[in-house]
Amino acid sequence: MSLLFIILGAALFESLISFSGALFMVFNREKALRATHYLVSFAVGALMSVALLDIIPEAIERSSIDKVMPFVLLGVIMFFIFEKFLFWYHCHHGECKTHTHHGEPVILPYAYLILWGDFLHNFIDGIILALAFLVDLRLGFLTLIAVILHEIPQEIGDFGVLVHGGMKPTKALFFNFLTSLSTMAGAILTYILGPALIPVLPYALAIVAGNFIYIAGVDLIPELHEARKFKHSLLQVMFIIIGALLVIAPEFIFH
Repeated sequence: MSLLFIILGAALFESLISFSGALFMVFNREKALRATHYLVSFAVGALMSVALLDIIPEAIERSSIDKVMPFVLLGVIMFFIFEKFLFWYHCHHGECKTHTHHGEPVILPYAYLILWGDFLHNFIDGIILALAFLVDLRLGFLTLIAVILHEIPQEIGDFGVLVHGGMKPTKALFFNFLTSLSTMAGAILTYILGPALIPVLPYALAIVAGNFIYIAGVDLIPELHEARKFKHSLLQVMFIIIGALLVIAPEFIFH
């Protein structure tokens, strides 16, 4: 079995994890839709943990903190500008009714940001997977398992964010899977180019981290403050912690 075939198989398998959100559709769709607010809490924990405890440390390890952190800030600023553009594109005359338009739901800008962020993140996952397999098969499979364990909570959270942002569940799954195919693109490109991509990897990772921090801190956390009841707020905190712990757990398993 050729190394390219193994790398492509691993990348495709990782892409299929994007259907994790389907778990919230199969059993009871109405309850799943009502649960999206808690999934947003879950996503906050997962996105923050992935950015601060996984992506940024890995970028620093591959470069240095003084070179990486400016790109994290650049990522935050870039996606602020991008979201401004999306608001401008969807909202005319200075006012935006973000929930309905002629009776149809309008997709909120941060849903598009999640997709763009996932596209970049999965593309980089493909690069990381391919580099690991190019170094050693055992390292490649260990990396695949670790990436999958990270992706499952993130993909579930992303699904919740997309539905909460106005997408129909089937459309959210389709676009989530479509963006996840960038894993294969990253893997193929890395197999072709090999070590030539290593110098830019830390800065691409830093920009992705900035994207996740921006989405969690600017778009999602303010929505959580809309809930005033103590029980509701307590559940939000619980889901944030669960999202963070499920991202952190693989670090204890594989280190």
